[in-house]
Amino acid sequence: MITRDETAEAIGNRYRYTRIIDTAGHVVRVRIERHFYDSYSFAHVEVINDVKSWTLLLDEPTRDWWDASPPPRKDIDAAAVLAPLADRLLRRAAAILAPPTTTTAVSPRVLDAVAALLSTVYGFDGERRVDPDEITWATAHGGGLRVFEHADGAVTFTKAHRDDCPFVTSTGTRACDDECYYVVPTRLDGPLGS
Repeated sequence: MITRDETAEAIGNRYRYTRIIDTAGHVVRVRIERHFYDSYSFAHVEVINDVKSWTLLLDEPTRDWWDASPPPRKDIDAAAVLAPLADRLLRRAAAILAPPTTTTAVSPRVLDAVAALLSTVYGFDGERRVDPDEITWATAHGGGLRVFEHADGAVTFTKAHRDDCPFVTSTGTRACDDECYYVVPTRLDGPLGS
């Protein structure tokens, strides 16, 4: 989070704190005002929208912070009192605005099939480290990896088919049309060919 602007002030019947930051590609503003009465107080986080106006993203109910903050007076350090609440709200905003993490869930059956594949190639206690250059090489040669779980409990791992192959489009229930051709890599193509 990069702070763009920050202001704090104390007036007779209230004190307030505002901070504007950049986070996750968005401009975000937190505004907190502590009045004598909780019904006039607020803690909001807003995000600037495409038409350059502020849109409410989240708020914190006064019941969660008003009683813990001192009553207004002109000599209060508004930043010292309200900045910790602002920090907490901005962390929540950053979590909301963060791009989603993409994870692919792998079923236990597929993991068991990977274990079986490892065992058939390297033995029952097989172990194989795949280095980044090997991953790059494998990605550049042959088709994309596809994993099909079959109704009978079998699992197929394949790189041998093009995207529109009947085997792929039917997730392994129809036969290949025998039009999936890939150039066979030579020994000079990379580490796996060595």
